[in-house]
Formats: sequence, structure tokens, C-alpha cells
Amino acid sequence: MPECRTLIPSENVADFIVRYNGSDLNIFDGLENFCVQKVNDRYLILYLDAEEIEKVRLKNFSYTNTPKLYGLMDTTAVADTGALRLQNQTSLNLTGSDVIIGFIDTGIEYTRDEFRYTTGQTRVIGIWDQTDNSGNTPQGLDFGSEYTREDINRALESENPYELVPSRDTNGHGTFMASITCGTYNEQRDFIGVAPNSLIAMVKLKEAKNYLKELYFIQGEEPAFQENDIMLALTYLHNLQQKYRKPMVYVVGLGSGNGARVGHSPLGEVLTDFGSIVGSCALTCTGNEGSARLHYSGIIQEGGVEDVEFRVGEDNPGFVLELWANAPDIFSVGFVSPLGESIPRIAAKKDVSATVNFLIEGTSIQVDVVLVESGSGRELISMRFIDPSPGIWIIRVYGTNILSGRYNIWGNLRMYMEPDSYFLKPDPEITLTEPGATEEVISVGGYNHIDNSIYPMSGRGFSANGNVEPDIVAPSVNVFGADIGTEGFIRRTGTSVAAALTAGCCAQMLEWGIVKGNEPYMKTNLVKNYLIRGALRDRDILYPNPQWGYGKLDVYNTFVILTTT
Repeated sequence: MPECRTLIPSENVADFIVRYNGSDLNIFDGLENFCVQKVNDRYLILYLDAEEIEKVRLKNFSYTNTPKLYGLMDTTAVADTGALRLQNQTSLNLTGSDVIIGFIDTGIEYTRDEFRYTTGQTRVIGIWDQTDNSGNTPQGLDFGSEYTREDINRALESENPYELVPSRDTNGHGTFMASITCGTYNEQRDFIGVAPNSLIAMVKLKEAKNYLKELYFIQGEEPAFQENDIMLALTYLHNLQQKYRKPMVYVVGLGSGNGARVGHSPLGEVLTDFGSIVGSCALTCTGNEGSARLHYSGIIQEGGVEDVEFRVGEDNPGFVLELWANAPDIFSVGFVSPLGESIPRIAAKKDVSATVNFLIEGTSIQVDVVLVESGSGRELISMRFIDPSPGIWIIRVYGTNILSGRYNIWGNLRMYMEPDSYFLKPDPEITLTEPGATEEVISVGGYNHIDNSIYPMSGRGFSANGNVEPDIVAPSVNVFGADIGTEGFIRRTGTSVAAALTAGCCAQMLEWGIVKGNEPYMKTNLVKNYLIRGALRDRDILYPNPQWGYGKLDVYNTFVILTTT
């Protein structure tokens, strides 16, 4: 067997997400240069040297097996969540004590005072830095370095902390998220997090491998992260929870533009698994694609045809579009280029793969049809445009065996797309990102707490199968929090910010329920329903609402309702 610590991060190694039933590992037969990491009893991650890939029975792999790429969902808020009133309410005094809040992000500036007790000791009980191979690996995981609370305290007592614990947040997103969720009081800046006495755990994600960035045409400077790395991050946080035997809030402030938006992605399922354990709460955000113009929805009658127009800007090296539809409907596609070159309908058969070439434009489109995608059970048509010429491209959609006739087409995240590429007739509904469509977790959208308006980029619901998402909305515009470095502060906007604020309120709920014994079986679904009951709703809005969910987060009002009903 190879040295997994060096093989797993290698750019010459491909990553696969494998559904695991406990015994069926036939795909590994005959392989020599590979590594396996266990996520939970449902999933494994297979790392395979490029020279070994041809030996794998590729028919065993599907759309689900290829890791999707996720981005960071951000471009006086604490008070608006009701959290400060709970902190200061003598009879409650809920500050997140004895609750762990676990982040999967860009790391944490652990030297900041916001993450320490008044004694100077750290509140960070664990950091798994997936980018650093200089320290000890976490138990059961074979890459990166883990730094314990003891390691961090020794570092803080030294003259140069980063010599002992070299993990740093060079982006700032993770530090900001942790600060607004659980930062201790900073009197000089009049700053405090939602759950200032909570314990903190952080996974610093490594960036996606180049072959996946090329597969999904990731453009721009924004970092991208792999689904399988996020899944293993959840495993690490779960292991910490088991070690300390304390309640845990799992925070995923990330989103992907790929998927059926019905909540059955591998990441969504693992998040559900861990969030379903008593003493756990899992939440995510709805993303920032509400006004990105990268979603199209249509309805076709039996035997009908519809032309979907997609504008491609200059200097676009390529992009991926995914068409999703529910059974028993069967859809197929053809194409018309900006110069009028036409490709006839590509028949929808089981597991069709075809590459069509446009001679005049020099464009190629890779089309993959999966009649029954293994995760969602829906039909998927993946369209990968390579070197598309600028102008208006037509995706000609055909429908047969039609019952409902509804279909959706999504592009990648706006941050990864050329800015002048979009649908000419976009649909702003069902623009939430994965795993925000997962029904069993808390899905959080964003609003502007200054003028009480919805954040226009906030990903909207409902999910593609009609489940109410988002569940609630929280402040997400110009929220004040810690920056990288030891003293600076910054303002950030995005639904990941809303998820972080909500995570602090979830910690308060777990403290009340588990730590103080008021609801000893509390887990995600209970926390969600408590928060929904306390959410503030305007009289002129019909709820549940695709933008507002069940209303604005107000955890204090949740306790008012609990004590008066």
C-alpha cells in the first residue's frame, strides 16, 4: 500500500465518493496504488493514482461519485437574532457553554483574543488543517495535521505561536465566521458573538485539485473546495464530539451549483446522518445565487420542444449546465450555435455519452445523459461546453413520456462563471445551492437587518421537490466581525454569514436543551422546529415563503413562546 499522507493530496490522484454497504468493495479488486478513507457507515472516499484509473470498472461510478466543488457563500446583527437578550436574561443566561461549534472553512486565526478565555487559554479544542502535513494526522484520517487544545495553549504561551501550531487562516472567511458565531466580548470595538462561551473546532479545507477545477471550468480567484474533503471534515468534527461528549453544532457555510436541489447529495446525506444524532445540530446556507441568472425552469407537453437561450460572453473557456427532471418524464437535447449551426436531438437512452462538435465555431459540447441518477432518482443531462463562441446559444429541449413536463437547468456558481454568461429568461426561484436543499438540516437564507429587506442574492426556495427551504432567514448584509491578524475587524455579506449567526443560536438551544437538561433528546429537527416557531413574520407576506422561509430568526422569541404557551 502507498503512503496515503502523500498520495491523497497529490494532483496525480483522482478522488471518488463511494457509497458503502459494509462489504461490497469489488471495485478495489486488482488495484495496488490507492487509499481509502471512511466517512461514516454510508460513504467511503477512494483515492486512486491516475495510472490505476483504467483498471477500475468505470460502470460502477456515476455522477454522485465525482466530487462536486463548493465555494464560500459570502462576498449590530447579533442583536437582531435575539441572542443578546438570551445572554443577558438572568433566568436563561444562554451563552453556548459546554457546546462545541464546528466550522468547515478556511481556518482560524487562533491567536485572537475573541477565541480565548479571560485567562488567555484557548477555546479552540481542535484544528484539522488539511493543507498541512507537518504534524500528526487525526485519528482515523490519513492526511493533514491535527492540533489539539493542548497544542494551541502551548503555542499561545510561546513567543512565536506559529512555530508550534503553524495553521493560519490566509483567507479570513473562517475567522470571521467563528468570530460572529462565538467570539468573546471585545469592549473596545463593542463586539460579541452569539455564543461567546462555546467551544470551537475548525477544519481548514484544502483547495480542490486542478483536474476537478478543469472539469467544472472554475474561473476567477475564488477558492473551490471538494465535496469529499467536506464530508471527511464532518467525520473529524463528529469524532471530536464523541471524544468530548458534548453537544455539537455543525456549520457548513459553503455551497455548490451542481445537483438536483432535492437534498440527496452525498454531502447532504452525511450532514443529515450526523445532525440526526441526539445532541447534534446541522445547518447550512442557501447560497448567493438568487439574482445570478443561472437557473432556468420550463414546462413541456408530450412531444413538445422548447428553446432555452443562454448568452455566452467573451473569453469564456467553458462552462457546465445540468438539466434535471423527475420520472417518468424523459427529456433530450439538441443545440443551435450563435452562427446557426445545428446539432439534432441526442436521444435519451440509459447512460448516453456523446461529444458534438461545431465546425464553424470550433466549440465542443460533451453531453452525458443519466436516466435515473443514483442519488436523486431523477434524470440528469450534463452539458459541458468547451471553448464556446460568444453569443446566444440555444439548448433545444425535447419531452417524451411526459407526466408533469417540468425541468430545471442550473449553471455553476456565479463566482466561478464568466460574468456576462447567463440565461436570457432566468428563474430566480429554486436558486438555493446544495446542500441547502437538504430537508433534514437547517437551511438559512439572508436578509438585510438594517432596512428589513431580503438580501437579493440570497438563494431562494423551495427545493425542486417542493420542500420548504430556506427554513428561516438571518442577517447577512454588512455584518461586523473579526478579520485575519490579531486586531482588525471587517464587514462581510452573504448567506454563510446568516448561517454563522444562526449556528450561535443553535448552540444556545443545545445548551438549554442538553446541557441544562430541559430537552435531553434535542437534535437538528427539534432545534429547527423551535426556531421556526419563534421566527418573526410580517403580516403582508405569505408563509412559508421561497425567500423568507418561515420568517426572520429570533431565538429570544422562541423562548417567549416556550414560556407562555
